[in-house]
Formats: sequence, structure tokens, C-alpha cells
Amino acid sequence: MFTSKDLKKLIIPLIFEQLLAVSVGFVDTFMVSIAGEAAVSGVALVDNISNLLIQILSALATGGAVVCSQYLGSRNINMSKKSAGQLIFIMSTLSSLLMVISLIGNHGIINFIFGKIEKDVFVSASIYFYITAISYPFLGVYNAGAALFRSIGNSKISMNTSLIMNIINICGNALFIFVFDMGVAGVALATLISRIISAIIIIGLMFRAESAIRIKTCKDFLPSPSIIKKILSIGLPSGLENGMFQAGKLLVLNLITTFGTAAVAANAIGNSIGGVINVPGQALGLALITVVGRCMGAGETDQAVSYAKKLVRACYV
Repeated sequence: MFTSKDLKKLIIPLIFEQLLAVSVGFVDTFMVSIAGEAAVSGVALVDNISNLLIQILSALATGGAVVCSQYLGSRNINMSKKSAGQLIFIMSTLSSLLMVISLIGNHGIINFIFGKIEKDVFVSASIYFYITAISYPFLGVYNAGAALFRSIGNSKISMNTSLIMNIINICGNALFIFVFDMGVAGVALATLISRIISAIIIIGLMFRAESAIRIKTCKDFLPSPSIIKKILSIGLPSGLENGMFQAGKLLVLNLITTFGTAAVAANAIGNSIGGVINVPGQALGLALITVVGRCMGAGETDQAVSYAKKLVRACYV
């Protein structure tokens, strides 16, 4: 079902996209370092909370991509379009709920997860958390749209959108930090703007693209219980799995905060660089969702197993 050329066309943009995703945190950490250790530590602490939420949202997006891929494999284009609309509905609803919880519980969440931290670090973390929390609904919509474009084998869309997001984020950081001297608030504002624009782009493309995930009208976003149940049955277990792993990292970070601001800042810088190690696994994992989902939808179980082995081997290499 997939030639070597098809796989390369899917995987290579995914690798670049994941590198771009990693570079967002790296650039934020690097550029905010001018504001001092407390700023770096505050951004790092909140980024770990955000990563927990992002992992859960990404897993739910994966659930929608799996359902969409299976419908595409069985050539049920009408249902693939319906599942696309339902995924956008789920992601926007859940991410909006997470935004409200984060805005209301800002101080309480930081204190609960990290315990007693130095005052200047707490202030930086609180400011960064307030502003970036507003971006969660846009991030959720972007993740859903990107996952859907990957499900039809068009990973260039998500790569190009991610590139635009990175450029906006870097330019915004430079403007707000070096020109307006806004420090942590500037980094957060640049992140917010980049996520808003990326969400607008991805939704705009879903309305315009002549494909199996094209959204024709806003009615496609109205809830359909049967499709929502199917997406959640795949996405929720995956989200809980990813969430537990990230929760473990938060517990470790809680311990690191007891070592002081410098230790938290050093950990943040190390994690930003170390994130590159995960790029091949993340990229090929996303490719497997599309490839195996399409094969299973077409009833080609043997091909699904064969491609899974092939891509896992490539990941190890």
C-alpha cells in the first residue's frame, strides 16, 4: 500500500517538523536566559506543566488520526470527513477547559506541583503560565489539524505550519525581549501569537483543501456521540499513558527545585538539548499511525505488521 517513495514523502517532513517542535523550547530557553536564572527556571517549570497537557492533547489527536486513517483505508471518505470535524470539536472543547482550569488555578497549580520555590522564580512562572494558558485552545486545534493532514499522508502541511510558527516565535521573542525588554512575559506572548496564527492557518487549510478531511461547513463541528466515542476509546488510553510518563518527570522536577534556581535552570537547558534525541522516535511514531491505520482500515493486517517492523527498525538506526 506504501512504496518507499511514499514512506520518505511522509517521514522526512515529520522529522523536520519534530525538530522544529523541539527548537521552540530550545529557542525560548536560550533567548529568555538574558533575563537571568529565575526567568529560565520559571519558564522551564511551566513548560513541564504545559508538556503534560500537550502530551494528552497530542494523544487525543492521535486517536482522531487513527480513526480517520482507518476510514481512509476502507475508502469511506464521508466518514473520514465527519471524524475530522469531530476531532476538532473534541480538541477545542477539552483544550478550552484546560485553559480555564489553568487560568483559575494558576498559583495553586504551581504550588501544588513544585512546592515552595524561590519568590522570583514563582513570579516568572506565574506570569508565563497565565499568558501561555490562553494559547491552549489554539494549540489543541493545531494539533488536531496537523494530525489529520498526516493521516492523509500530507505531512508537508504540518511541517510548513510548524516552520511558520517557529519563525513567528523567534521574531516575537527578539522583539519583546530585546526591543521592549519584557522578559518572561515577552517569551510567553510570542508563544501565544505563534500558536494563534498556526491554528488559523491549519483550520483555513482544512476548509480549502480538496481532500478526504475537508471541512465544508461549521455544521461538521457539531457533536456526533458515536464518532466521539470511537475517537476517545483510542485517544484516552494513549493520553493517560503519555500523561503518566510526563507526570513522572514533574515529580523529578519537584525534587530538583529543592536544589535551587541554578539547578532548575541547568535542568531546563539540558532537557532542551536532550529533546533532539526523541525526534526520530516521535517522527516515525506519527508515521506509523498513518501507515498502520490505513492498512488496518483496508483489512491488510500482514502489511500493517510488515510496515510496523520496518519503521521500528528504521527508528533504532
